[in-house]
Amino acid sequence: MIAQSQLTSAAPLAAVIFVVTIGLVIARPWRLIEASAAALGAGVMVLTGLVSPSGAASDVAGHWNVLLFFVGLTGAAAVAERGGLFEALAGTSARLSAGSPRRLLAAVVAAGAIVAALLSNDAAALVLTPVVYVLVARFGLSPLPYVLACTFVADAASIALPMSNPVNIIVSDRLGVNAASLVPILMPAAIASVVALLGCLLVIYRRQLPALSPLMPASDRWASWTGVPRPLLAAFGVAVGAFAVASALNVPLGPTMAAVWLLLLGVEWTSRRPERPFDGIGWSLLVFVASMGILVDGLSSAGITAWLARVVLGQVRDSPAAVMVVTAFAAAVGSNLVNNLPAAFVFADAVRSAGLSAASAHAAAIGTIIGADLGPNLTPVGSVATLLWFMLLRQRGLEVSTWSYIRIGLIVTPVTILAALGVALLLGAPR
Repeated sequence: MIAQSQLTSAAPLAAVIFVVTIGLVIARPWRLIEASAAALGAGVMVLTGLVSPSGAASDVAGHWNVLLFFVGLTGAAAVAERGGLFEALAGTSARLSAGSPRRLLAAVVAAGAIVAALLSNDAAALVLTPVVYVLVARFGLSPLPYVLACTFVADAASIALPMSNPVNIIVSDRLGVNAASLVPILMPAAIASVVALLGCLLVIYRRQLPALSPLMPASDRWASWTGVPRPLLAAFGVAVGAFAVASALNVPLGPTMAAVWLLLLGVEWTSRRPERPFDGIGWSLLVFVASMGILVDGLSSAGITAWLARVVLGQVRDSPAAVMVVTAFAAAVGSNLVNNLPAAFVFADAVRSAGLSAASAHAAAIGTIIGADLGPNLTPVGSVATLLWFMLLRQRGLEVSTWSYIRIGLIVTPVTILAALGVALLLGAPR
């Protein structure tokens, strides 16, 4: 049964603290970074007594697996960037296009999907985008379809593996679901969403993408894999295999990902010693995730997440298929209202409060991941990565209007969510 706890008298205060904090995260006034805004909100939750100091410390300690995972993930992505993997992928995309802007778009989507699946959606959106922008500018092509492809595919492919999106590990960890057990369902769903995305982009930009471009050589030597140290490539292959084995054996993903990063860093050190080997680690992400856990604990203590569980899941809780669909669309809407990481925390906590059967909880984890990963493609505020993507392009002189993004997002988001849900329902929702 769904928990019967009612909203407490502290619920309005908890809701205000949470909403104001998310507003600060999105608006970033006074150059306030996301981690600082979240930490400020978590501090207010503790100071107002909604979360005890010992409860806050216990919550942070309880996220050790998630936090260690993010250290390893961001560190591994930084090694890949320094090693030239992103430039090599872009160069391969140029060669595979054979002088066709349409094929180049398909190659960029494929490259972005690989990066997002193996090195996180942030890497695909924020690291691959500048490389692709330089590439298409060299060929005299309109950059908009290609840079949009980078940010959209970053989310479309990010449901594939636990390391593909911070949301995946947060949801599975908070719900006590083995993240690796979701891969047989989410990987095919990710492929379906990427194919659906590519189809949408090719239709939307069919008149802006000529069949051939005279400025695009059939064979381009802009970048190749020869620039990537061979030992580093071999280490990445070993790391992917080791991570797959560890996931299958249900080894905690945090220590596994940290070990993968240390392996890559050690190989990089023997090839070309980096001047600042720890710069790429997302320390602020760790603060953000830890703070969000405390904020959601405040909502939970005020009865808000249990109330949300009753509202969202009350009528469908006994049907895993319906639970998957409802949580997917609820998480998608929530992501565009309060950003996807906070939405993932809130919905995961609501599901945990609902007392669902094992089958329904499993379906809810899949639905929440699909909605919180793909939903942010609808608006620029859906994820922090998208907001940073806008700023990154402005720094390079490319202005992408909010309406231009939303106009494409209104098409891409529901199509990719429906494609992913269709596959997930076919494979993973018992009736």
